[in-house]
Amino acid sequence: MTYIHSTLFILHILFGAAALILFWVPVFTQKGKLNHVKFGRFYANTMYIVAGTGALMALIVMAVPLVIKADMMTHNTDPERFAHIMRVFWGFLFYLSILSFTITKHGITVLKVKNNRAALRTFGYLTPIIALAAGGPVIFYIGYVNAQTLHMIFGVLGLLVGSSMLKYCLQKHMESGAWLPEHIGSMIGSAIGAYTAFIAFGGRTVLSDLGQWQIIFWIAPGVIGGIASALLCKKYKSMFA
Repeated sequence: MTYIHSTLFILHILFGAAALILFWVPVFTQKGKLNHVKFGRFYANTMYIVAGTGALMALIVMAVPLVIKADMMTHNTDPERFAHIMRVFWGFLFYLSILSFTITKHGITVLKVKNNRAALRTFGYLTPIIALAAGGPVIFYIGYVNAQTLHMIFGVLGLLVGSSMLKYCLQKHMESGAWLPEHIGSMIGSAIGAYTAFIAFGGRTVLSDLGQWQIIFWIAPGVIGGIASALLCKKYKSMFA
C-alpha cells in the first residue's frame, strides 16, 4: 500500500508540474486555433490525472493513516488522535481533487457543447457537480468542528462553485455566447487549484516559519485568478453584446 501511494505521489508531482506549464500555452495562443484547442485538451487531460492521483492518495491515507504516515509518528504520538488528524486533512485534499476534476471537466465540456446544453443535464455529468456542491457544507462543518480555517473557506468556495455550475447546466434560458465566459472562468479556476497546490505544498518548507500566515498562500492564487477571470469574462461578454 505504501508503494502504491509513493507511485501515485510521483505521478501527481510530475503531471502537476506539466499542468502548470501547459496552462499557459492556450492562454497565449489565439482562441479557436489548433494550438489553443490542442494544448487546452493536453492541459485538461493532465489535470484529470492530477485530480485522480490526488483522490486515490487521499483515499489510501484515510483508509490506513498509521501505515502510510508512519514516518511522521514518534513514541509520544497518540495513534488515535494522529489517525483523526490525518483523515481530517486528507479528507480535505480529497474534496480539492473533486473540485479540480469537476471544474476542469466543466470548462472543457461547455466549450464543446456551446449553446446546446442538453448534454450537461445527464446523470453522469451532473453527479460530480452535485457532489461538489453538497460536499461544501460537509467540509465547512468538519473545519468548524476541528478549527480548520481552510476547510471552512474551501467548503464555502466548493458550494458556490458547484451551485454556479448547476445553475449553468439546468437554467432553461441562457444568453447566447454565455458558454465562453463559463469556459474561461472554469479553466482559470482549474489553474487556480493547480497553482494553489504548488505554492501551498511545494513551498511549505520555505514558508514553514510563517506559521498561520501560510494561509495567505492558499488564498492569494484564488484572489488573483478570480480578478483575472472577472476581467476576461467581462471583456468577452461585451464582445458578444
